[in-house]
Amino acid sequence: MTTLTFKEIMLNSASFGEKNPMPDLKNNSYIHSKISRGDHLTEEDSRCVGMGMISTLLPYLSEDDYDRDLKMRPFKAAILENDMMRAVFLPELGGRLWSLYHKVLCRELLYKNEIVQPANLALLNAWCAGGVEWNVGIKGHTPFTCSQLFTAEGKTASGDPVLTMYEYERIRGTVFGINVRLIDDKLYIRTTIENVSGGDTFTYWWSNIAVPERSVRVLAEADEMIGCIYAKDGYTIDRMQAPIFAEADISYPERASHAGDVFFVLKRPSRPWIAAIGEDGIGLLQYSTTALRGRKVFFWGKGKGGRNWNRHLTGSDEGYIEIQAGLMRTQLEHRPMAAGETIEFTECYTAAALDKELLSADWKAASAALGNEVAKLPDPKSIDIPLKASRDIKHLGSGWGALEKGKSRYYEFPESSVGNAEAPWKILLEEGRLPASSPKLPPESYYVSREARDKLLEYSKTESGRNWHTCYHLGIMNYALGDIDAAKEQFELSHELCPNPWSLRNLAMLSKAEGDMRDAVQKMKQALDLGGDLCRGLVLNAADVFTEGGAPEELISRYFGFIDEIRGCARLKFYLALAYLRTGDLSSAKEIINEKFEMADIKEGELSISALWRELYDEDTPIPDRLNFVMKE
Repeated sequence: MTTLTFKEIMLNSASFGEKNPMPDLKNNSYIHSKISRGDHLTEEDSRCVGMGMISTLLPYLSEDDYDRDLKMRPFKAAILENDMMRAVFLPELGGRLWSLYHKVLCRELLYKNEIVQPANLALLNAWCAGGVEWNVGIKGHTPFTCSQLFTAEGKTASGDPVLTMYEYERIRGTVFGINVRLIDDKLYIRTTIENVSGGDTFTYWWSNIAVPERSVRVLAEADEMIGCIYAKDGYTIDRMQAPIFAEADISYPERASHAGDVFFVLKRPSRPWIAAIGEDGIGLLQYSTTALRGRKVFFWGKGKGGRNWNRHLTGSDEGYIEIQAGLMRTQLEHRPMAAGETIEFTECYTAAALDKELLSADWKAASAALGNEVAKLPDPKSIDIPLKASRDIKHLGSGWGALEKGKSRYYEFPESSVGNAEAPWKILLEEGRLPASSPKLPPESYYVSREARDKLLEYSKTESGRNWHTCYHLGIMNYALGDIDAAKEQFELSHELCPNPWSLRNLAMLSKAEGDMRDAVQKMKQALDLGGDLCRGLVLNAADVFTEGGAPEELISRYFGFIDEIRGCARLKFYLALAYLRTGDLSSAKEIINEKFEMADIKEGELSISALWRELYDEDTPIPDRLNFVMKE
């Protein structure tokens, strides 16, 4: 008998802080790195690479206020359990499958992280390692990875519990949901992605599965794979013979010299699967219906930077890797979706066993042997996991889906989910007006659609609607919809109607993107003087502009006037050290950047600390391992 329980569990976690209210302007280089294609890629390999890329993460807000102060904190959990297996999901971390424990084998099948430590690897910044993450919508770690999903309980016709978690994805205009059922020692997950945008769009899906690295071998049936080689400002992808990557047999990920990932070109696409098997012949198997056709392995490698990243995310020297499954062959592609289309697939997570001698022999023979066993397992498509059953909602997600007025065929977005962030936009859509807000406070949320822009534009022509707040949000909508000139005009009008730091900040960011650093510096000064120095996000933007725009003394002169909460930010201290360096004060810079320095939001692929260290110290003072985040050395 399977049970589904909802409870709180205590986990050793950092604080996630507050969302950054500063809108994402000109962040494309951070969203999508440059992609170079190798000579051996086929036309099929390259067909969708680069399609569906976006230029801004609006209307989402960045999540960059976390720390590294670990404490025992409560998390909501949904637990499916029977006599053979226990699966623990965390709705507040994007529905992540945190633990999958096999009771008969007395084995945790996943890498279960001992800490919940955000780091700067996701689209919205904050990301945590461990378990299984569900990535939807846009290339990269999902906007929901550190957000709460709607969580509900349903039942099959036979009365077995089904766990459902779902949300509305705002950039693509899609609704996704995962529906989970546990049968014996097999965890089945039926996923839907519905295009409710009203037009054609793109989407993306990868299930990222963390497993222990030590003595593990990754198996998949493939003669070739597409390797992804990291460079300073992007990736190079090319076909190569499986399983050799950078002269190492990466079916044993511990052997990789540096971080990387490879995508297997599967030989048996009718039953796609991937497995990570320990040296005792036992491990995790993931297989699925045919729609989920991509399979990948990611590894940190043996380099100092990769090992430090592993410790940064887990607080441990115990390594992990990820085996992954996705809609497309690689993660550099988006899948086109027609208007009204629904994508559906079912995954199965279970234990796998292979003779130890066969496991350590030829990779292709071992993979073929396991593949023959996978072919005998139940077809995931045949498992009864209803999509239209009545459900009891246990936890609410965001209120954005409620604004779509029931466009999903499978999932309910009740009006009770509408909170402070969504309420003004509900009024705009239903009444054609947007409640005003104080210019002393940054806007709490953003909304982007052509319908909303048209309504807001009409409202701006009325006496009550002609105000800084309306114009500010018209600027945001125009920017997100690709009309940069119109956005700039609205930000200027917003500031003209009522001087405010938020429009000035946006104008400064647009000037920075255009290369006019002198104007960017001037506008950031004005924004700080108007009260922007109380907003952490704006201060960090200003510090970036001052150091890049040739005004480091401006940051130095203002730093000690910031409130304690902002002054203690490690990212701001990094900018301050850079400002000291630019003014020739190496001593003050070294007081910040030394072996004790720690910056919680160092970004994956970011080399800023290493570069600054080399400028401050001589060659006889190598960068400490704990500050080395170089992915490829």
